[in-house]
Amino acid sequence: KSIIVEATPDIRLQSWKFKTGKPDAILVSHWHWDHLFGLLDLDWFAEKNPLVVYGNSVTKEWYDSRMNHVKADFRVFRSYTPFEIDNVRITPVAVDHVRDTDGFLFEDMRRGKKIAYLSDLRGMPAQTANLVQDTDAVITDATYLESDIHDDPTHFQKDQIVPFLDTLNSREIILTNIGSYSGLTHVDLERKFPQYTIAYDGMRREY
Repeated sequence: KSIIVEATPDIRLQSWKFKTGKPDAILVSHWHWDHLFGLLDLDWFAEKNPLVVYGNSVTKEWYDSRMNHVKADFRVFRSYTPFEIDNVRITPVAVDHVRDTDGFLFEDMRRGKKIAYLSDLRGMPAQTANLVQDTDAVITDATYLESDIHDDPTHFQKDQIVPFLDTLNSREIILTNIGSYSGLTHVDLERKFPQYTIAYDGMRREY
């Protein structure tokens, strides 16, 4: 099955560039524009059959009020209540960011592999922290990894990110959503943080 996590504003370009085709499901962590509003650019996928979209109730409200002309079979999930797509069990896990934001724990029920995706965050409840331990990979927000911006209370700041990452017992930690405020290149970040994987468009992983 093909599952896309987050309907980002560049999703149409990325879908074309990497030839993903119509996904079997789109998972949306929360209602912010850089996670949800890419649905506006996917109406071409929904011409014959609706898109299958999973999101929480607040995200559903935003979809209903702003973009319900994009045909979607919108399925509302609740934090910590698993659902299944093919052989993958997906558990939405609450994170601290804005009201009703979730990450996702993916479990391959045939092979026992686990990957956690943690959306934008400034912390997470103990229940989430327990669930995302001992995974094969964690994909996590690092917006302010090398940025001295201290007026955003919804994300970990520069001096908080590495201590948080140190609490994740994962075989690979993949950093995404990294802000460009510092002017550092991808290679600069790889050299400065060799203990982590710095994500890039088109990156592939098999576990």
